[in-house]
Amino acid sequence: MNKKTIFDPKTFLLDNPNELISLDKWQKTVNLLAKVFHAPAGFLVQFTPDDGFQVTISSQQDTNPYAAGIVIEPEANIFCRRIVETGNPLYVPNAPIDPCWDTNPEVHNDDFTSYLGVPVFWPDGHPFGTFCVMDYKQTEYEDSYLELIEQLKDILESDLALIDLYGQMQQLAITDPLSGINNRRGFETLSQQRIALAKRNQAKLGLCYLDVDNFKLINDQYGHKTGDDMIKHIGTVLQNTVRQSDVIGRIGGDEFVALVMLEHESDLVAFKQRLEVGFCCAKRAKHLPEYSVSIGSIEVDLHANFTDLLDKADQEMLKNKKRVA
Repeated sequence: MNKKTIFDPKTFLLDNPNELISLDKWQKTVNLLAKVFHAPAGFLVQFTPDDGFQVTISSQQDTNPYAAGIVIEPEANIFCRRIVETGNPLYVPNAPIDPCWDTNPEVHNDDFTSYLGVPVFWPDGHPFGTFCVMDYKQTEYEDSYLELIEQLKDILESDLALIDLYGQMQQLAITDPLSGINNRRGFETLSQQRIALAKRNQAKLGLCYLDVDNFKLINDQYGHKTGDDMIKHIGTVLQNTVRQSDVIGRIGGDEFVALVMLEHESDLVAFKQRLEVGFCCAKRAKHLPEYSVSIGSIEVDLHANFTDLLDKADQEMLKNKKRVA
């Protein structure tokens, strides 16, 4: 609806590429891992709860049977699953002698014997997946090898942290800090995207312009904290009223806007009615002073200038404000 993420951790990175991540750099890191360990295969594997495990990067060797892009179901008894479940590194020097790997397809279908992997995390601590090497023969890695693979995986996690930081900065740039919804810049940017999409899909949109009646008097009588609480309250009502496909924003002072998808001619009237009910119910729950909101609405001309659309909806709001004055 209003929050925009740079990357959805529930989707595979290969299906949703991100310009902030250099897959070429990641490829070189995985290739270096396999080379330093003299291993026939090295991987960066991503995990999502719904889809399972996907090889994001695969070392570029003829001895490596797994190409980037292959997906393994989440319930498969593979080494990477153990790391994701425990959050700990895993070293298995000789898997065939351990009964817990009897159903591991990597061991019994592809003849791998040794595995060394470490967890890779998103900045919030949730698992991204694993960084690992596999070998067809038994291995005897020293502790320094585990330290090395940990150092190399830091390169990958630093890129994930960059995505997170960039997302936070972008969110701050388009979010109104008081109401928690889009500011003017965010609303205009997202609205223009919705309008372009509506043009392609021959869809209809409605634009609502909201203004709190006598907001200055409320501030003067009850104080600016009460005024701030009212702005937060209106932002919450809007968030609870619109759908995922709609865009809302605070464009200044006590002025709010909503761009809504219309499937039927009556949808715009119904939306305004839902807003009015939401204001009444939330107002009682929050013990705010009595107030009213004037709402102007128009059906969007998809070929009109966006500023003109806002002005037209604003004029409709002012007409309604004069009627109740």
